Amino acid sequence: MKLTFKKLTAMLSMLLAGALLTVPAVAQSGSSRADNWRDDDEQLAQMTELEQLHATFHAAVSVHDPVNGDSPAVITQRIREALSIWAKDAQLTVVSTATTAGNYIGNGDPDDPESCPEPTFDTSATGRQGTLCTFFKYVSGGLQKGNNFVSLSPAYKTKYFPVKGEDGEWKSSVYFECHYFDVSLNAATGLPNWTAKSHVDLDGEAKKIDGRWLLTRVSSAAVGIPIP
Repeated sequence: MKLTFKKLTAMLSMLLAGALLTVPAVAQSGSSRADNWRDDDEQLAQMTELEQLHATFHAAVSVHDPVNGDSPAVITQRIREALSIWAKDAQLTVVSTATTAGNYIGNGDPDDPESCPEPTFDTSATGRQGTLCTFFKYVSGGLQKGNNFVSLSPAYKTKYFPVKGEDGEWKSSVYFECHYFDVSLNAATGLPNWTAKSHVDLDGEAKKIDGRWLLTRVSSAAVGIPIP
């Protein structure tokens, strides 16, 4: 009986020692998972903010009054909203055969001719058409007086990949499409025409600057049917 008790005591001691040895490993594993969850939550939060940037863009380039058309004051405000999601030194490169293709560099103010000049029509790879304000005020179809366009963007084509660098700064690739339709009312039916006008993408990068996600370098080109 004493021998059995000794054996039982020895077994219990071994089990207790084993349990104590595994506690740090389990704790470390749990801590690692918790860190990963925090990282995932942080990344999801950044993607939510990037989606708001995406929504702001499409709201800005879409007509607000499809029946009467937007007034010049409303269009100017929409241009400001479009510019608000770009960094001060951002660059947009439009890839096409049009005379307005090329580079638009820097932000700008639609009421300031110096920072919002008309296009130069310099389509060379190293040339400069003007600023981003130039593009939105004089080129972007959705922001031209008389164009009652809306921009639709399929969610399944929209992609972001926010990454926090070693310097603590967030950067992300950005891709979304803009499918423009003319929603002017049909005189015969009183219903929107929904005529397709253009189909382009925005493909580039964004950076979180002073707590806000802003587009920094983007190219835009024509796209086809948005197949999933």
